[in-house]
Amino acid sequence: MTITTPVVTSPRSGVRLRSVVTNKNTEWLNEKAAWAFYVILVVLMWLVLASWTDPGMAWSYTHLLHGVISYFLLHWNKGSPIQEDQGIHDNLTFWEQIDDGVQGTATRKFFTCVPVVLFLLASHGTDYRRQPLGLNLLVVVVLTIAKTSGMHKVRILGINRD
Repeated sequence: MTITTPVVTSPRSGVRLRSVVTNKNTEWLNEKAAWAFYVILVVLMWLVLASWTDPGMAWSYTHLLHGVISYFLLHWNKGSPIQEDQGIHDNLTFWEQIDDGVQGTATRKFFTCVPVVLFLLASHGTDYRRQPLGLNLLVVVVLTIAKTSGMHKVRILGINRD
C-alpha cells in the first residue's frame, strides 16, 4: 500500500492542487488543547512533588523530571506508530517530526519555552539557595540546544543513529 497525495481543486481559482500529507503522529500537537493538557500534566507533577517536599524544591524536582522524560520522549524516541506512515519517519525523532521539521512554529516555540519557564520557576522558587542549580542548568541547556535548528537530524558521536 502506498501513500497517495490527494488532488483537490482550489475553490477560488479552480487550479488543481495536491494537498499536504500531514504526519498523524505529531499533528495533534498543533491543537491548543494539547498544550493545555501538557501544562496541566506539569502542574499535576508539581502538586504531587509538593505534597512530599516544600513548593520551591518541588519546582526543581519537576524541572529535573520533566527534563529527563521530555528528552526521552521528544529527542530520543524515533519513528512513528502510525501504520499509514510506512516507515517514512523511522529515522526521525519525535521532535524532528513536529511540523515536518519546520523551525519557529508556534508548537516548537511552546515546547522550547516550557523547560526555560520551569528552570526559572525552580530557580526563583528556592531563592537560588537550596536547589541543585548545576543540574537544573544542565537540563535546560541540553533541552534548549537539542531543540535548535542546528541540531536537526544531528546524532552526536553517532549515538541513537539506528
